[in-house]
Amino acid sequence: MPVAPHTIEVGGTRRQLLVAAPTGAPTAILLSMHGSGSTPERQVRLSRMAPLAEQGAVVAFPQGATPLRAGWEWDLHDDLAFLDAVVDYLRDTFAATAVALCVSGMSGGARMASRFSSSGRSQVRVLGAVAGLRTPAVDRLDHPVRVVAFHGTRDRINPYGGGPTARWSESVLDAASAWALANGHSPEPVRTELTPSLARLSYAPPDDPGAVTLFVCDGAGHTWPGTRLTLMLRLILGKVSYDVDATAEIWRALGGA
Repeated sequence: MPVAPHTIEVGGTRRQLLVAAPTGAPTAILLSMHGSGSTPERQVRLSRMAPLAEQGAVVAFPQGATPLRAGWEWDLHDDLAFLDAVVDYLRDTFAATAVALCVSGMSGGARMASRFSSSGRSQVRVLGAVAGLRTPAVDRLDHPVRVVAFHGTRDRINPYGGGPTARWSESVLDAASAWALANGHSPEPVRTELTPSLARLSYAPPDDPGAVTLFVCDGAGHTWPGTRLTLMLRLILGKVSYDVDATAEIWRALGGA
């Protein structure tokens, strides 16, 4: 599925995004945000979300504000207005005012998606967080957000148990529990062993609009479950889990196939 470049102006600054558009009436809007130091183009390949346009989604890959290495990173405060503007632009451009909104991302993109889903004025129905789920910006949400998150237990960049930096001080379990509480559910999950290397932690039934589901990939690294990486990237980022497909699970939570 081809993606096309789009430009919008926010606060006097021209900002970039890539968009895969459906041929018919849109059924959903899906934002897919790159990790720190990455780009929209790389997120297209990593997430494999562009083909969801064939199933009716307007799939957008926005670009972060701050240059970092050979890519960009997100500003957790200033980029909230940009993402709100992206949603408005997509709704107007593709006549998608009434469809559901899903915000997803990888690593730093998941951190930005976590912040936007809990503090942006755009009402997000589903948050998809890969290797970067963070606590919501508020203790209690005005409307429920369905959360689907994925994390490897051997993630060296964003450690599962938390890390020494301010941006990664909490554990993934603490972040998932905080989302459950913000959605009005118990912070204690039900754990289901799906395979010897994959567990599903469920906070409320999956059909609840505020359910939180965390897939824990034992032995996996800082990777997107279901996406194949080159040998060099596997050496840097770690093992990929193929016991679950993050793209398919996020789309399913939004009501897709």
